[in-house]
Amino acid sequence: MFVEKKLIGNNSYYYLRISVRDKDKVRTKTIAYLGKKKLTNKQLLKEIKKIPLHKIKEIKKMMKQSQQKKDLFLSDAQQQKLEEIREEFIKKQNDLDQKILQDMFKDFKTTYVYNTNAIEGNTITLEETNFLLNENKTPEGKDLKEVYDHINERDAFDFILKEKPEITAALIIKIHAMLLKNIDQRVGSFRQHNVRVFGASFDTTDAKYIQADMEILMRWYAENKRQLHPLALSALFHEKFERIHPFYDGNGRTGRVLINLILLRNNYPPLIIKNKDKMKYYAVLSKGHKAKLTESENLLYKDIVDYCYEQLIKTYDEIFAKWG
Repeated sequence: MFVEKKLIGNNSYYYLRISVRDKDKVRTKTIAYLGKKKLTNKQLLKEIKKIPLHKIKEIKKMMKQSQQKKDLFLSDAQQQKLEEIREEFIKKQNDLDQKILQDMFKDFKTTYVYNTNAIEGNTITLEETNFLLNENKTPEGKDLKEVYDHINERDAFDFILKEKPEITAALIIKIHAMLLKNIDQRVGSFRQHNVRVFGASFDTTDAKYIQADMEILMRWYAENKRQLHPLALSALFHEKFERIHPFYDGNGRTGRVLINLILLRNNYPPLIIKNKDKMKYYAVLSKGHKAKLTESENLLYKDIVDYCYEQLIKTYDEIFAKWG
């Protein structure tokens, strides 16, 4: 065991970490947060004694088992970076006062809502998004649908942030209805007719098979939510959901909410897929569409996992890291 000091902004934080060597690999994991002040040897010994021996043994065993099962999509360095971000994100939520936390998530939501709707053609600018969501000022000359797009997106994110509900078919239908409130009456169930995604290189699920494919997706999620890294889980789930395309409209926005729900349920920060990067986003999605709906270990998914990894790192650095 050893003590690690981390600098977050202008503040220092101390953690008790454990390392395990398995052949030529060394993995480390945080087992206790020690506070903002460096402890004396006596104080540190006292904190170590609080940790049950069986817990330390269990952690070491799990770390060795994890090392033996090589992650197909994420390197050790990527996993370590994600773990550091997860720990910092948890720390911010525990330490920051409620007003700062609210402002931090307002910052995220403003950029997230602007981008996720811009991908779908919404013309409200980032500045107008800020006025609309944070100052209740409706932009002039904009279609009412575009305004509802933004308000609904904000409300749907607030819902998943507060509740962090388990993902089920019923929940997906509920989130979709929230996103299309006052916009489209075709909510409350999956589509019953075939649709074509303009410019897409794949065929969406035939309407008569949507219920069956969504059941396959829910089984896949249940089987893999403890097997795949949460970042990889969210990326693969997103590709499979978009391929099925279970609704007439709002599939992209619903799918991106679900990415962030999976991340939040696993204590990772949400990510933003930016409108300026949408062509690469479409490309990595299309590559994943060539895999089978039931697959979890196909390297065709490597690109979308890497893409989501990059977006999570960028989102954290550009938004969350600057608060607290």
